[in-house]
Amino acid sequence: MHSAGRLSLALVLAIALALLSVRVQRAGPERVVYSNLCGPTASDLCYKPVLKGGFPVAYLFDAPGVSVEDQLAFGEDNFYPVAFAIDVALCLAAIVLGSRLISRRF
Repeated sequence: MHSAGRLSLALVLAIALALLSVRVQRAGPERVVYSNLCGPTASDLCYKPVLKGGFPVAYLFDAPGVSVEDQLAFGEDNFYPVAFAIDVALCLAAIVLGSRLISRRF
């Protein structure tokens, strides 16, 4: 029971860290259409690097035309659960390995 409690706490911390990692935002290299008023005749599509959040794997992508441009929000933008699960797994592995290293030293 004691190790199950520790693992549960580590999982909760990993989920919290993955959710907080959405603040690590970057743009590109993926490009999406933001409007159709580009080019010399203002009738071509406008492409722009998409804003994405999450670390180390981006899991929240800005949805142009649906949400506020250049702002990420969970209810409005494209959420990729597999990428989020990878972030949670990596955070969990880091927490478990870190706690084992610390417990061996003390």
